[in-house]
Amino acid sequence: MPFADPALATPTSLAGDARALVSLRDVRKSYGAFEVLKGISLDIRKGEVVCIIGPSGSGKSTLIRCINGLSPIQGGSITVDG
Repeated sequence: MPFADPALATPTSLAGDARALVSLRDVRKSYGAFEVLKGISLDIRKGEVVCIIGPSGSGKSTLIRCINGLSPIQGGSITVDG
């Protein structure tokens, strides 16, 4: 059974909504002299699935903690649903 093209499987109700639900702009986070997040910028829109991958110590968990408001950032901005 052939698989459908995922680009064609996007629901039409999501295609018209270009507003980002999560928006990061030049996010910076350091622990002492060690800069963990170095100017991260991204937008996540309704219906998108995002995977954060990388080696141990690359800032994946730190990024998620910052987005959830559990860890303050030193620079940039994070906007969630607004």
